[in-house]
Parts: sequence; structure tokens; C-alpha cells
Amino acid sequence: MRFEEPDGARPLDPDEMQGLKFPHVTTRGELDELEQANVEQGLAWIARRRGGSVFDGGFIRTLHKRLFGDVWSWAGEYRLTEKNIGIDPFQIPVQLRSLLGDASYWAEHGVFPPL
Repeated sequence: MRFEEPDGARPLDPDEMQGLKFPHVTTRGELDELEQANVEQGLAWIARRRGGSVFDGGFIRTLHKRLFGDVWSWAGEYRLTEKNIGIDPFQIPVQLRSLLGDASYWAEHGVFPPL
């Protein structure tokens, strides 16, 4: 499958495309619609969620799966391939843990306003 990508968009690579659960999708617009519907379901899930920390790597992976898991088989998993943005795939768990620790501290100590 080949998409016409908007200017500035990062093209999907073949490894990513293998995880698409809808092989009939042929345009980026169709893919965007599927993802949007899945994101809406994920946001409804998080609105109903009670308890637990949002500053937990397990929660972040579950949230990603809820937002994109109906469309992509790899949703909720750390990426294993290098991209032109971001960090080395092997650093993701460590850096995510560091980021979540920082965010937890910021929230607990009111460093930034909630919005």
C-alpha cells in the first residue's frame, strides 16, 4: 500500500505497514478516519477510568493500545526501528521512565498549572 503523504508528514515504513489491521485501506485519508474513530474510543475509555497513576509506563502502553490498537497490531508496544525523529529505540523504556518521573514530580509539586 502506498499513501500520498501531506507535506512534512513522516511516511509509514514497511515494518509499520505490516501491523495495519485493515489491508483494504489504500489512502492516508482512510487510515486517518480509522485512527480517529479509535482515538475517540480511547478517549472515552480514559474518561471512564478511575484510580491508578497516569505516570506509569504500563498505563502509557495501555493508553496507546486503547487509542490505536483497533488499527495497528503494534499499538502499545515500544518501537524497535530507528526513525528520523525521537530517540534510539533501545532508549525508549529508560527515557519514558525518566519523563514520567519528572511529570509525576511536576504534578505533585504544582510546578505547572494543570492545563
